[in-house]
Amino acid sequence: MIARKLSIKKLIEKYSNESGFAWGINTVMDALAPGASYDLTSSGEFIIDKWDSSLPQPTSQEIRDEYIRQQTIAECLEYFNSIKS
Repeated sequence: MIARKLSIKKLIEKYSNESGFAWGINTVMDALAPGASYDLTSSGEFIIDKWDSSLPQPTSQEIRDEYIRQQTIAECLEYFNSIKS
């Protein structure tokens, strides 16, 4: 089990660049297990085929939850940026 998540503020700071908030499965895995080496497949659920880290391996549900969390943050940022203009 993953004990701690980055706060929304820290997540945005870490994964934003000149194009905005850049998120995806790589940022999800980096947020859950920084520096871990892994092979991942997805066919309805996330399956870790190879795990090389002393950190606990996240479950498929934890990966899915973090993916949805980052997607929601990206959508909120896009919405707020669109009403600014």
